[in-house]
Amino acid sequence: MKRYQKQLFSLLLVGLFTFGCKKDNDNSVSPTPTVNITFSDSPFDLQGVNAKFAKDIAYDSKERTQFDIWLPNSTTPTGLVIYVHGGGFTSGDKDFVYTVQSGGAWDFPSDIRFLLQNKIAVATVRYTLLSPTGEKEGVKKSMSDVRRALQYIRHRASDFNIDKNKIILAGNSAGAGTSLWIAFNNDFADAQNTDPVLRESSRVKGVVARETQSSYNIEDRWVNDVFVDYSVTWSQILANETGNIQKIYGVSSTAQYESAAIDAYRAEVDMLALMSADDPEIYVNNTLRDVLNPYSPFNPDIPSHHAFHARELKERADAIGLKNVTYYGKNPVIYAHPSNETWIQFCVRKMNE
Repeated sequence: MKRYQKQLFSLLLVGLFTFGCKKDNDNSVSPTPTVNITFSDSPFDLQGVNAKFAKDIAYDSKERTQFDIWLPNSTTPTGLVIYVHGGGFTSGDKDFVYTVQSGGAWDFPSDIRFLLQNKIAVATVRYTLLSPTGEKEGVKKSMSDVRRALQYIRHRASDFNIDKNKIILAGNSAGAGTSLWIAFNNDFADAQNTDPVLRESSRVKGVVARETQSSYNIEDRWVNDVFVDYSVTWSQILANETGNIQKIYGVSSTAQYESAAIDAYRAEVDMLALMSADDPEIYVNNTLRDVLNPYSPFNPDIPSHHAFHARELKERADAIGLKNVTYYGKNPVIYAHPSNETWIQFCVRKMNE
């Protein structure tokens, strides 16, 4: 793996994510909700597709730990796409996929119908958001919820008629970064855990990341790699992102940030460094926004969704031999995978491999 040098501070972007210095408590016992599947009408017209819909299934006992799921009619276990919404870890919800988004660029109802027609179930997950003030844990709190949702569905795979070996994580923005973080980590399965959910594997068959971030180690990656073309400095970032920095890592002061604990935390959320050749194939698409200098002038929507996040993911994947389907850049388009594969076509292909 290519080694990246550490710098000095990390930031998050105006509406993206945040991290905390508190460690995951993977060995604690979390309640395992009892499966109670009550089917109801789909929130959008399935147009004759033979599938059932259930909502608000709890995967933990927290306020926002629920998912909705569409299950295609099938006599054999099906694949599953788990979709994770964006919102900077501070907003958003699982109903994001109920309607067309991004000015019509993302037609989720149509995409979900396509997946269901191909005997692929779809779940949409929500997770704990970061506190507006006084955040103590940071983004790993949110991302660990999504990881548990994956493990929970695996634990109850027979109830949902899901094939445990055919699960893809997908998401946009913070949800995309979360999906990459889970996929690039070693398996979180803890065979000795007293919670049966946490004994399940967290490995997946593929990842779809749209308008994603490449790393949540902003100090090192965004300055040295993602925005190196613009000679962006930490001082520039800090001047525009001061209000977000404490939430990012769950700290309340510069002194807390400048600690060994946060150094370790940043390494733990550096998806570029976590990526290895044995990870699942990735589909990356950052093509919704023009390729602009993110800080001159500062545009709060650009830094966390910039095309160059996709560039860095592709360059790293290519360097280590990890298969990827990548698209990035708008005005200009910089790179488009020759297959012209869409994200749902990617999902179908991976399920059939």
